[in-house]
Amino acid sequence: MAEKLDIVAAGHICLDIIPRFLYKGATEPSRVFQPGTLIKIGDAVMATGGSVSNTGIALSKLGCRVAYMSSVGDDDFGNIIIERMSKYGDVRGFHRNAEVGSSYSVIIALPAVDRIILHNPGCNDFFTFDNLNWPVVATARHFHLGYPPIMRSLYLDDGAELKRILQEVRALGLSTSIDMALPDPESEAGQIDWQVWLRQVLPYVDVFMPSLEEILCCLAHERWLAFRDAGMDSIAALAADEYAALADALLACGCALVILKSGPQGLYAKTADSARMRQVPLFANQHSSDWANRELWGASYQTDEILSAAGAGDSAIAGILTALLHGKPMEEVLQWGNCLGYQNLRALDTTSGVGSFDETLQLLQMLTPNQLGPPNESWKPTAYPGVFAHW
Repeated sequence: MAEKLDIVAAGHICLDIIPRFLYKGATEPSRVFQPGTLIKIGDAVMATGGSVSNTGIALSKLGCRVAYMSSVGDDDFGNIIIERMSKYGDVRGFHRNAEVGSSYSVIIALPAVDRIILHNPGCNDFFTFDNLNWPVVATARHFHLGYPPIMRSLYLDDGAELKRILQEVRALGLSTSIDMALPDPESEAGQIDWQVWLRQVLPYVDVFMPSLEEILCCLAHERWLAFRDAGMDSIAALAADEYAALADALLACGCALVILKSGPQGLYAKTADSARMRQVPLFANQHSSDWANRELWGASYQTDEILSAAGAGDSAIAGILTALLHGKPMEEVLQWGNCLGYQNLRALDTTSGVGSFDETLQLLQMLTPNQLGPPNESWKPTAYPGVFAHW
């Protein structure tokens, strides 16, 4: 009998090349990157990146049994990716593409500034249903796929290929989750009607975990462009009721649980009704009513030093999924997500700051939540520090 797995981490993977910035001057990208300027940097970190690596390795470090499923080229980068990922779980699901090279990124991670990524999608653009190792998928409890907006095969035709994948996963009895990525608005992906895509895909997604900026780009594109062009922070600009409106639109598309990653503001969550929650295999029937029609906000944790924010959202997802797999209540799920995001900030790369399950338990007793507000008088503190509920 095949070994039982906790989770399949599928979707986008690449090799990240991350130079270390040594200077102590201005951090605004427009002031740093001037034509003709020589910028002194330190040694580079080379690590696997993308959702499969960032979320998958964090899940493994938290004690989950993980299988990885993605596509890499038949090249040196592909060899490096598979060799490194083999240390953290089952790599039988890696598909080798003999015609298209492996994906790679150069990540510009300025201190205390969101990262800039130079990215070659490589064979991620050709990942399909047939590239998955379905006998291995069948041994898992949960299926997570990340970054479809930068995987061409999964966003074309209104997400038909991804819908096909998720339908089969659901037929095998697994629960499902999706993480997004921000497409280049000038690219082919930036021209997709993402509202149509969401209506096609989300009925087969149990837990949907985009960032606020990603979903604002999909559902309110013109407003997102206005924020971007004005140099405004959409996280700070949106009120609590606007978060709720975005979540309601996503729940109406068919998913069961929406968690919006909001950087320093933490995690916002909203759930569907009890009938939809009962359809999620991760939730035992006796718990589904505890999850229905909930709206929570979990504050991020205070930190004195941020080495890099690269992969913080992916780590937060690993914390969320680990807590879900352990049957934690919704409030603790948000605490785990924020704690893993905090851990990620401790390292230059995307995974070395992540600790074990036991270390996370210890950190949750020690960390101080940031002041969240609350967003307005209708939000009340819960028994879980840093977590507010909307009543």
